[in-house]
Amino acid sequence: MKRALKFSTLIVVTMIAFGSCKALARTAAKYWTKKQIKEFVQNCETKTAKLLGEDKAGKVCDCAVDKVAVQYKNYEDSKSVSVPELLKIANECR
Repeated sequence: MKRALKFSTLIVVTMIAFGSCKALARTAAKYWTKKQIKEFVQNCETKTAKLLGEDKAGKVCDCAVDKVAVQYKNYEDSKSVSVPELLKIANECR
């Protein structure tokens, strides 16, 4: 019984750890490096925080990075995304 409890606790902890790590299991990771993903999210948060607030900008940008990466598989092309376009994409993430 104790062994089963330890095992299930380990599974829950592992799921939480993987779920909270922003760079793991992203669609964007199929196309961009971890560094590029981090850079995009930081730039996105900087651009949108004034309009959405810091907390909301962080959540929206974590979602938007996947959608933008699918649309702009080349990271350099994604840098041309305008703030209005980014907000349009971000709207889909709410």
